[in-house]
Amino acid sequence: MSTSSADGTIPAQPPRLLDLVRQVARSRFGQDGPAERCAHWTLQFVLFHGKRHPRELTPGDVGRFLEHVAQTAKDPLNTLEEAHTALTFLYHDVLGLPVGELPCPEPPRLLDRIRRACRVRQFSPRTENCYAGWAERFIRFHGLRHPNTMGAAEIELFLTDLAANGHVSASTQNQAFAALLFLYQQVLGIELPRLDALRARRPKRLPIVLSPEEVSRFLAAVEGNEGLYQLMARLLYGTGLRRLECCQVRVHDVDPVRHQLTVRHGKGGKDRVVMLPRSLEPDLQRHLAQRRSWHDADRAAGLAYAPLPFALAKKFPRAAEEFGWQFLFAGQHRSRDPKTGNIGRQHVNPGLLARAVVAAARRAAPNRRIGCHTLRHSFATHLVERGVDVRSVQLLLGHESLETTMIYTHVARQGVTGVRSPLDLLDDLRPEDVAAAVDATRADVPAGQDGPLPG
Repeated sequence: MSTSSADGTIPAQPPRLLDLVRQVARSRFGQDGPAERCAHWTLQFVLFHGKRHPRELTPGDVGRFLEHVAQTAKDPLNTLEEAHTALTFLYHDVLGLPVGELPCPEPPRLLDRIRRACRVRQFSPRTENCYAGWAERFIRFHGLRHPNTMGAAEIELFLTDLAANGHVSASTQNQAFAALLFLYQQVLGIELPRLDALRARRPKRLPIVLSPEEVSRFLAAVEGNEGLYQLMARLLYGTGLRRLECCQVRVHDVDPVRHQLTVRHGKGGKDRVVMLPRSLEPDLQRHLAQRRSWHDADRAAGLAYAPLPFALAKKFPRAAEEFGWQFLFAGQHRSRDPKTGNIGRQHVNPGLLARAVVAAARRAAPNRRIGCHTLRHSFATHLVERGVDVRSVQLLLGHESLETTMIYTHVARQGVTGVRSPLDLLDDLRPEDVAAAVDATRADVPAGQDGPLPG
């Protein structure tokens, strides 16, 4: 029987645990998706321990539950991360208990352990997929043997087969070697001796560079996505960005006042600043206005979300809804983030931009092999041709070594290819110039000296 207060009203009952989790998660993340996931894992955690309240459980109980999740889930790595994040939110943000860092067991599968080791070191998703792919290929090459039972001899045999029978490039073989070295040293904790595999020789190739006239015709031929791909292609050539760097530009990275563009977390995890082409500013302003209207519609629907790097989502949970953190070149349709499950706008698929560039190359220059990186090569070469010092070009490109940037001096017109051939100089000789040279030579010969003219 419920008790009433002195004024006859029934006091409000405190919310149940799952309702409290949903309430706190909605106020923190602003979407129903994270709230439902936190409530789901809270329920699973409580049921696993016989409906005991989480206040009565210890971090060790959390570890036993997560071990059970790792053994039974179809996707142990992502499921473990999701469950661990939800339970951390439950104890720290909902219950406010000082339990410290909750334990998180290792996933049982080797490839998942490789992926987790990459994520701990903040490697890019492309590096993570690459290392896991080479580990799987290495295991299959040796008949599904576990790497613990193999060593340097098996690694040398695999790398040698890549070079001798697979005819892979030197960069591909070096990539495989780095992946296997990471597997043994960082994941399995096994130190390897010196490896003397047959290594492919790395050829020194010159980049493909377009002339300014070819670049102009090519950029005019880029089509698709209501002119967005052409704007991105012009930005690639005007700033020297890599394809993925261009796709991942956020709104607050553009500084129209100082005419600068900041590249965040480029290759090697480095930031840099490049110039913002003044000729692109009108188009960028129109695109920003359209992007603002999309963002306002997303916020009205409660689906304004952009994935944040590193731990910013925990430190600033509302930052994912701010306009400055949105991708400048976002997709036309909302999608679900595979890691968090939140619905928002991801950046433009780099593959779609590459297809638009290749299609434009077929129309504008059918006999040239042109891709997104060709615009980066042309950007650097044209700067060198205009007298910009190589050190400045290195900083704009974000190269680690100056030697990498020096290659553009070989294809610049002021370099070795800018020297005129002696065959072309023959046409510049006029008969009167030849006669004047002969007369001058005769004047230098001492009087009374016989014999032929000096040759």
